Amino acid sequence: MQDAELATRVFYALSEMKSAATLGELDHVAQRMFAALGYSSFSLARFYAPDRSAATKVVAGRFEPSWSQRYIDKNYAGASIIARRMLQNDSPYTWTEALSANGDHAVQSRIIGEASEHGLREGLFAPIRLVDRSFAAVVVAGWDVPKNDALHRMMTEVLAAHYDHEVKRLFASDVQSKSVLTPRQRDCLSWVRHGKSSTDIGDLLCISPQTVEEHISAACRRLGVRTRLQAAVEASLQGLLD
Repeated sequence: MQDAELATRVFYALSEMKSAATLGELDHVAQRMFAALGYSSFSLARFYAPDRSAATKVVAGRFEPSWSQRYIDKNYAGASIIARRMLQNDSPYTWTEALSANGDHAVQSRIIGEASEHGLREGLFAPIRLVDRSFAAVVVAGWDVPKNDALHRMMTEVLAAHYDHEVKRLFASDVQSKSVLTPRQRDCLSWVRHGKSSTDIGDLLCISPQTVEEHISAACRRLGVRTRLQAAVEASLQGLLD
């Protein structure tokens, strides 16, 4: 694929990512474009807690699942000089750059070898800080990744930055949606969805049937519906009920 064509595709992908209404839609676009750049896996993951202790968790993305689980189970973030570089450097960097800056490292060489067995030979970390100040990164990796290509590197970093931004947007939207109803209103509607009466719900939640009715009425007003059943259905459709 020519550079101009690839750059155009990335430009349109950024617009699609901005318009994504769900994490699934966002990941579909991101997967297509990262694959075009040679990366078979991508994720937004936390690696270290605010106190810099290893605490790996995949937040979003589609990374090679068996390798992700192995990395977490073996607590590789605690030993990886590639991952630990984000503690001192907030600029994007490749695995090769991190290795070159630290020389030979037996444990890291073993980790790289195992990653290769899962089809991941080269990658890039784009460090970020989460709201709680923990250390995270958008990580992309693959087998056939072009090296020493300035345009390719720039497009990868731009996509990674936008992926981070859009994941946070969607998570914030989800939190905001759930705040449309109070926790107690959601509890009541969850039981309405299961066919429980106000008396049943009151017994389950240890509140009076009258209080249950007040919570349900308030939920109806917030959701713009008239009946308790309509409220339960609407809340379910909006993803407000667990």
